[in-house]
Amino acid sequence: MSCTIRSVGDLAQLPDDELLACLGRLRAAIHEAKRKHAAARREARIPADKAFEFHTFEWRPKGPQRLAAPSKLSPQTPIEEIPVRASAREALSELNIFCVDDLSAISEQELMMKQAIGAKTLNRLREVLACVGLDFLPNPTDQLTACAGRRRSVDAPGNVGATSNE
Repeated sequence: MSCTIRSVGDLAQLPDDELLACLGRLRAAIHEAKRKHAAARREARIPADKAFEFHTFEWRPKGPQRLAAPSKLSPQTPIEEIPVRASAREALSELNIFCVDDLSAISEQELMMKQAIGAKTLNRLREVLACVGLDFLPNPTDQLTACAGRRRSVDAPGNVGATSNE
């Protein structure tokens, strides 16, 4: 079974267990279409001023979702019950992550530093967290950027009397 995605409304009609997988495939399809468009412009197969267009996306779910394996996901679900490679499971163990709840105490950036944890594993772990209503910690660099932005606004010349309590 497949469905054509033409709008955000079409995405909203997908079951929750398919939405994340669909968005991942949609993103990949858009990137591939942009790559082909840029190549066609470089090779002069289309005019240089032709705008990129992406109208529809054909979504074909893979059948039962891979997270259907653990019958009841909860924050206490052991990592061993999550379908990830053994090497990724070992890397999680090295980070003292033994259950789903432990994942919410680390950032995606920290996980990606481990060689055994790639984009697919990270997406799978993100899906697991979403299923139990949790999320990763914000990435440290994102927090530093936000703090620096707030600090600049406090220190801005127009903010008379504002001080930074560092």
